[in-house]
Amino acid sequence: MQRTFDKEAVIAAVRDVESRTAAEVVVEIRTRSGSYAHADARFAALLALLSLVVLVFMPFVVAPIAVILDPIVVYLAGIIIARRSAPLRRLFSTNAERTAAVHTHAAALFHERGIANTSAETGLLFYASLLERRIEVLADRGLLRQLVPNDWNALLNELRKERVLDSDAIVAAIRSLGALLARDVPRTADDVNELPDMPEIGA
Repeated sequence: MQRTFDKEAVIAAVRDVESRTAAEVVVEIRTRSGSYAHADARFAALLALLSLVVLVFMPFVVAPIAVILDPIVVYLAGIIIARRSAPLRRLFSTNAERTAAVHTHAAALFHERGIANTSAETGLLFYASLLERRIEVLADRGLLRQLVPNDWNALLNELRKERVLDSDAIVAAIRSLGALLARDVPRTADDVNELPDMPEIGA
């Protein structure tokens, strides 16, 4: 049985990280990072082709209009089915397409959320996309100057591995990121919070 996504646990992890580091951490969790219309179309086209093959090779005669209409109806049904199924969208999209979708969406959000505009350039985006099972982390220049490169790159490589992203996995990733940020960019007494702490969790 699939467990319910625990938003409160994610929020608690974000608040804990924010309390220990001067980094301006923004957390965004999305169900997916692209429309995946191409994956829907691939699945629907395969269903339509299979329906046409069945009609052609059936051991009895069918009306000519059925050969025309049946694949169209099956194609439209396939689109509807694929739109409701994350596993199908994963199956009918490539690893490169999913990776590109996550990176492109994260890069756009980095600028849209103003993460690149903090006074000390210490903004950081933690972006998780559930359908793609991927995490992307983007840090501004001020942070990168303070982080130990080898440790930072090793953590990024670990966080970006493909895996099922339930709330436990996301909380663990946020806490591992927070530990490194607290060590290299600790919160100071005069720290000013420039970005909202509340994570965005949505479609």
